[in-house]
Amino acid sequence: MPIDHVLKLYSESVRSPYLHYGFWDDPKSVTAENLSLYDIVAAQDRYIEHLASFIPEDVKTILDVGAGIGGNSSYLLNKGYKVEALSPDEYQEQVFAEKYNGEVKFHRAKFEDFDSEKQYDLVLESESACYIQIQPGWKTARKTICDGGYLLVSDYFLHHNDGSGDWHIKASHNEKMYMEIGEEYGFKLLKEYDQTENTMPTLDSAKAFMERYIYPTVEFSSNYMDKNYSFIMKILKKAFGKRVNEKMKQLSLLDSNEFRKYKRYMIFLFQKVS
Repeated sequence: MPIDHVLKLYSESVRSPYLHYGFWDDPKSVTAENLSLYDIVAAQDRYIEHLASFIPEDVKTILDVGAGIGGNSSYLLNKGYKVEALSPDEYQEQVFAEKYNGEVKFHRAKFEDFDSEKQYDLVLESESACYIQIQPGWKTARKTICDGGYLLVSDYFLHHNDGSGDWHIKASHNEKMYMEIGEEYGFKLLKEYDQTENTMPTLDSAKAFMERYIYPTVEFSSNYMDKNYSFIMKILKKAFGKRVNEKMKQLSLLDSNEFRKYKRYMIFLFQKVS
């Protein structure tokens, strides 16, 4: 898989060790417009702290699936777990090589294609479950997790489909289907936690940033080009206009009310039982 340049831009500009949503203990008290980059990173710290509280006491080895740039892996290493990481992304592999110098074994592969030489006490899928095909993902989990071991998932799942084709519907797995297939592969749900409200300030702050800085900048630039370089602007609109419009529609993913309408952001702890 080639380098994910969006991920690379995020990691090098935000300078956070994490790529996941933040977690707010009291989301109703948060004013999205006033959140700083420090607040976002602190919330990302709370996210992994809260997620790690679901790890059973008998876990010693963990496979961090969709490991990003190593924030979760570092946290788990500091907690005393033996951690390995997996991702198909070349940039993430480079980051792990530089960051850990071989201390954390990195598997560059899609989870569905992962042919493990060993089994783990726990597989962690922190915002990576939605990128893994449901049935192949459960099949690999079955092979990768030891008997009695665990799958800890933190991700958003579709709970309402009105047939509208909204981007929220396209961007996540059907929760009911996901759970049913997991049961077919011998996984029992031990715990679940709905963290939708605790994570929505992430979307609200991103939307506020777009509305305050990005949209006005784009509008100014477009008006300036129309006025001073109208011929070039016509060519650009003809070449890229449709693609830009499609990308703009995807910005509905930043609307927390639309998120709530279609999805739940869940933590699921499964155990391999049969």
